[in-house]
Amino acid sequence: MVSPSTDRRQARVTDPGVPAGTRGAGRRPRRMAPHQRRDDLIRTALRVFARRPPAEVTPEEIAEEADVSRALVYRYFPNMADLRRSALEQAMSELLDELDPPEDVPPLEQLRVALGAFVDFAVSYAPSYSALLNAGSVVATEETEAEIERVRREVRELILDRTGINDPSPRLLLTLRCWVSVVETAVMSWLRERDMTRDELAGWLLDQLVAMVASSGGPRVELDHLVTRVS
Repeated sequence: MVSPSTDRRQARVTDPGVPAGTRGAGRRPRRMAPHQRRDDLIRTALRVFARRPPAEVTPEEIAEEADVSRALVYRYFPNMADLRRSALEQAMSELLDELDPPEDVPPLEQLRVALGAFVDFAVSYAPSYSALLNAGSVVATEETEAEIERVRREVRELILDRTGINDPSPRLLLTLRCWVSVVETAVMSWLRERDMTRDELAGWLLDQLVAMVASSGGPRVELDHLVTRVS
């Protein structure tokens, strides 16, 4: 089953009525304003990066997918590193939108929705996801690490905000940082193995959060409050 968040993401990276990976006259306006053209190339890159590791993608492939000349791609992005960075920024911004669940449901369900959105994001951009988290990858740079850290920080703040903890202890903050790393690693492993369903994975990750918080050694009142809200 394809989740609603996956449907929305696919709609954003694919032009309406245009089959991905095909070319054809009239698919796009031949002339676009500069900001529209740049956005179109970024969307094209995201579509290609969803199929292949970004480090393997060439400007020629982006040009073919976008139905433009290679020279036009270089006009907006002098090298692939610039295009990868811009595409990542766009993808991370979209992910953060997905990680903002409705506040009118219990905190546990909010976290479950956010985890599901994160897993869907990883599935949609599987080759890119693995490359970005591999420190030795040519795709992983200081700029990409900053974007990834932005998402990690937002996830930690989301948990604290939705569970009503305004002044977290150092032990709780450290626990949340470790849990986010567990999520990233577990999802990368799951993408390879697919040995449980998406919902089972999200449930397991929630169980890990509760277990890690309960054993973190932070103030008892803080731990009881958070565990009660997410279990």
